[in-house]
Amino acid sequence: MATRNFSAFNRSKRRKWRQIALVVAAILVPVLSAMAGFSLYLAKHGQKPITVRLAERFVNFFVPPDYAFAGRNRLNILVVGADYDYDNKARPLPKPARSDTIMILSLSRDGEVSILSIPRDTVVRFNGKLHKINAAHAIGGPDLLKQVIEEQFGIQIHHFVQVTYEAFVKLVDLVGGIDIFVEYDMHYDDNWGKLHIHLQRGFHHLNGEQALGFVRYRSKGYRRFCPKCKVKIEKWDPRGDLGRVERQQQFLKVLAKKLMQPSMVTKLPRLVSIAQKYVATDMDLRTLLSLANFSRQIELDKIKTASLPGIGARSPVLGSIVIPDREEVPKVLSELLGPTFIASVWEQGAGSIGGAIKVADRSGRNKKHKVASKEEEEPADNQTLEGIPINHEPIEVTPIETTENQLLPPPPIAPEALESGSTSGSKASESPTQPTVQSQQNQPQTQSQQNQPQQTKPNEP
Repeated sequence: MATRNFSAFNRSKRRKWRQIALVVAAILVPVLSAMAGFSLYLAKHGQKPITVRLAERFVNFFVPPDYAFAGRNRLNILVVGADYDYDNKARPLPKPARSDTIMILSLSRDGEVSILSIPRDTVVRFNGKLHKINAAHAIGGPDLLKQVIEEQFGIQIHHFVQVTYEAFVKLVDLVGGIDIFVEYDMHYDDNWGKLHIHLQRGFHHLNGEQALGFVRYRSKGYRRFCPKCKVKIEKWDPRGDLGRVERQQQFLKVLAKKLMQPSMVTKLPRLVSIAQKYVATDMDLRTLLSLANFSRQIELDKIKTASLPGIGARSPVLGSIVIPDREEVPKVLSELLGPTFIASVWEQGAGSIGGAIKVADRSGRNKKHKVASKEEEEPADNQTLEGIPINHEPIEVTPIETTENQLLPPPPIAPEALESGSTSGSKASESPTQPTVQSQQNQPQTQSQQNQPQQTKPNEP
């Protein structure tokens, strides 16, 4: 009898909850439908939907966009992209590698954003020697690199983010690839470093691996013919590391626009998972969420980008180097970084390096000694971490002379929509011959552009 009464009680209870659920649904469905319809109406008239407004209030309460600034007016974040070094059995070595990408992301509380790229071949002074700046990361990781940038360039660094190439590949694949114009033919194979780049000039939809090749290539691959892919190379980039820096900035702008798309909200859990596994930073979770909230007020078309000005040269010990330009660097840093750039520190640091380096004068060289039929070969990009001891006598280096003067035709008209499944093999057709050239090719070259390296043989990007 008791069991029968208990069963009847349970059935009565379930019926009661079903009735309550039906009543709640009857109320919520019309309300939610009305909210959705009103939100759609607001969106069509350029206003934020109600759901977006509620989400913004919730986020602003817990992680306000100015929380990351910690009372500062400007925040500088060091962004480092580095791969692993490998042993002779292709196993990753448990130590920091040289950094191929060094950027300063500078954020102002009023929404202004600047990106400063520092070429990895830039010469700096630390440990009493002259080094390429990317050696600092290989010796002491991001902490030493941060210290060197602060002491040599007078740039205040508040945080750092270290991104591995594996994270880069996964991020690009997560957003569905990138549509971008490849200005030069890019071909390079490095079995030891597990890097293979094969891109033809034209419009491409790049997946993660292809995009990594695009941002890492620095014109030190094959010249005129790619033996692996049996392709004739007609247009190669003679700008070396500075060309790579320009491509990285171009790529970041395209990637930022894709990350700001509303559809990325559904991919945030996977994005966080990638960041936790492959990205190292000294920022806590609340600071990162605050920066993500701050990014909503950034106008992508107004982001300022620049590369640290320098003069290209060759050192018998370090290979290709970039000597910081004493006159131009302070102008660029002041414009991009504002009060977080301390000119007096720069003048005593990297600004004084010119006194320790003597660039040989080639202007008076007799042309009879030049062999026109034989290209000048660039020395290998030595990976020594020893650096060059600074003596009383200046270290002599030779300027980089660019003999190649390719005039590229203007880029073809971008296709209206690249197929999402297309790869680097599918290239938009180019105009076979164009009587005009890009406007930037007609402009007079600056000293740093005139001194870009001529690449003659494969080397490490």
